[in-house]
Amino acid sequence: MKETVVLRVLRFLVSLALLMSLFAFPASSEVVASDIGDGESHCVAFVVGQRPDGELILSTPDCFSDELSAEVWAAYGLRALTSNTATAESSGVDATSSTFTLGRHYDGYNGSGSSIRIVGSSCTGGYWNTSSSWDNRISSSYNGCSQLKHWDLPYKNGMAESTYGSGTTDNLSYMNNLTESVSYH
Repeated sequence: MKETVVLRVLRFLVSLALLMSLFAFPASSEVVASDIGDGESHCVAFVVGQRPDGELILSTPDCFSDELSAEVWAAYGLRALTSNTATAESSGVDATSSTFTLGRHYDGYNGSGSSIRIVGSSCTGGYWNTSSSWDNRISSSYNGCSQLKHWDLPYKNGMAESTYGSGTTDNLSYMNNLTESVSYH
């Protein structure tokens, strides 16, 4: 009985924290990594489409100073963006196009340092060409898909290193700080 009350209180507190953190998020994609300063930044980009060659089309990343805010934005930000029809139309966001984290990429080992989270709906080989701020910067990745393939060059070209195991974070070895595109399988 006591355990049930404790769990209810804990759920309430987590829900309250998530709700309160929603008010701290931007209403548009105007916050970028440069706005965070010299500290860590944790960014979220939503898949809004896919080119015929498989390249993922992403929203402008929203960046935060802590990973928890980025995590909450990944879970609830799409709903906030699509609830405002004008914002959704101007950003090109489709509510059905992004539903879970395909991969989260870090500039430090073991999931440390700054990160960018790619939120989409499919692990069928679509790929992200890293932005200039993430070129040759990835040291470890969290796998939302069962395999992430880190490519040496844009458009899935050159040498590649894969990480395996949905729900795991893996360090890159020979592709450390050499990735310019990532495919999600």
